[in-house]
Amino acid sequence: MVNLTREEREFIERVKPLLEKFLELCEREGIEPGAGSFVLSERDHIYHGVPFCAARWIHGEENAIGNMVTNEGENSRFKIILIVGSSQDIIMPCGICREAIKRYGVPDVVVLCANLSLTKIEKFRISDLYPYPYEGELCQ
Repeated sequence: MVNLTREEREFIERVKPLLEKFLELCEREGIEPGAGSFVLSERDHIYHGVPFCAARWIHGEENAIGNMVTNEGENSRFKIILIVGSSQDIIMPCGICREAIKRYGVPDVVVLCANLSLTKIEKFRISDLYPYPYEGELCQ
């Protein structure tokens, strides 16, 4: 496993019961778990997001960030995002999600990419995953 800070390790421990609850729900409903995401806001609240299909697929990262913004406001920011794949392979955020992570994360936010059992975790900074972000006005 990668070298995680104390805050990152504590965040993962806080996420584990939420992930277990989500997996139990998926099993009970007979659905495959999609890639889920968890964000740790600057206020130390955890928000969970799962993918769902509307006119297009809404990814777990977008959903988790949206939950944070809904609860804490448009100017809220998160310190860490954990993206959990639906298998034993880690999953990386897509381009749209990288833009959202850059927009709503603290400067150079930590991005943790993990497998479903959290036994494989890779740690990145958003600047590693998205070195040339869009600099124009967004949603103004």
